[in-house]
Amino acid sequence: MPKIDVAAMPERKGSGYPKPFDAPCAERIRKRLGNAGGLSDFGINLMRLPPGGWSSQRHWHSHEDEFVYLLEG
Repeated sequence: MPKIDVAAMPERKGSGYPKPFDAPCAERIRKRLGNAGGLSDFGINLMRLPPGGWSSQRHWHSHEDEFVYLLEG
């Protein structure tokens, strides 16, 4: 995997959820590290959340795993 310059990566603010479900995630900021690294079988996202913000709506995966690694806060 190539070295990723995280500071130079584009950020996306908000979510793709329809209203009113987008509100808890409206202030999240995401950088897609997996895409930048050329990964195709799974994704890695660096996400910044304000206090009280959500990374996503409650959901589940029947054939996938998902984990969250908290860096600080």
